[in-house]
Amino acid sequence: MLKVLLTRTESDNGVWLTLPATPADIGEAYARLDNMNSTKNLKTYINGVESSIPNLQKYLMKKRIDDINTFQELNFIARRIDGFIESEKTLFSGALDIASINVLANIINLINNLEKYKLYPDVSTSIELGKYLVENDIIRIHESAVGYIDFEKVANEYEANNSGTYTSSGYVMKTGHDMEQVYDGVVLPDADIDKHCIFSLKLISHGNYSMIEKPYILKLPTSDTVLRKARDQLNVKCFDECEILEFESPISSLSSSLNIEGDIYSLNVLAKKINDILQENMIERFLAAVESENTEFISDALDIADNVAKYELIPASVITATDYAYYVLFDSGRYDIFIDDEINSFVDYEKYGNYKMEEDGIEKTSFGFIRRIDEPSQEQEQGLSQNIGGM
Repeated sequence: MLKVLLTRTESDNGVWLTLPATPADIGEAYARLDNMNSTKNLKTYINGVESSIPNLQKYLMKKRIDDINTFQELNFIARRIDGFIESEKTLFSGALDIASINVLANIINLINNLEKYKLYPDVSTSIELGKYLVENDIIRIHESAVGYIDFEKVANEYEANNSGTYTSSGYVMKTGHDMEQVYDGVVLPDADIDKHCIFSLKLISHGNYSMIEKPYILKLPTSDTVLRKARDQLNVKCFDECEILEFESPISSLSSSLNIEGDIYSLNVLAKKINDILQENMIERFLAAVESENTEFISDALDIADNVAKYELIPASVITATDYAYYVLFDSGRYDIFIDDEINSFVDYEKYGNYKMEEDGIEKTSFGFIRRIDEPSQEQEQGLSQNIGGM
């Protein structure tokens, strides 16, 4: 939630605007401001902030917002905040204080780099931080010495060597990884896409239809701690007691094909594996395999994710059977073969391509041709090398 008080003077006499706002909402707010102030051409400032991020106010106050770009930036921030789960709110709140920034472009980049920060939950004092560091083996101390540890000194030394801050929900620290600039002040990223979110679910507990207006938003992949907190927030013992109102993924082919059936733990495992596949630049191969296998259930998608290396996605330039024949013979590395120019004109590449496509079990997908290669082909095993024609 984000609301800003727009004023033309230093007084509290202004107009509250709920963000994200439409051009019509903004126009109406400015018309009301014009009616409040007889002096023309006064600048418009933010003179009050209400937000689900408690400390966001000090980073937005006194901002001038007389251009459409500033409103677009504020709308972006509001949309992302609206989609935050509780741990993300805490991370963002802490990251704001650690980074100590107040330029809107930098705030947007910060929102898109929350994975560069860690949350130590329910840690609000240096003594609690020291205990957390020791109990979670972040700082290793022999068990025989634990009873003699000054946890406050442990925390003080840790804080001296790391950038962190205390929030109402825990201690937030910067991991040390460099920030990625996703916004250059010109082209805004898509506010509705979390670059690390593979699946987004809107949940309510069975029968609790009072939550429909404001369901619990769970983004995957996530940690076991967040999953436990989600169950607590929904007041359920297991996710089988929940109803999934909405299931989305930035990978549209997954959100339209998978039958999740409330198996959120397996879905979380799949989301983690897909993130790994993205890191390995094999996502098109994975999606093509999912499509070719007519994958519907999470268990099948997990099997493909575990065995994605056993699929070969044929280059996009291969469109016809003739293309496939040339690819197999000369580009795939399956054969070391040379065909003399005199013989070449007599080779029926289309016929051979059709034969190999059937033999290789080639499937056509929206990502291109794909085949499963569970076992090395006979040609590969033998390392076939041939010259056809010539000496």
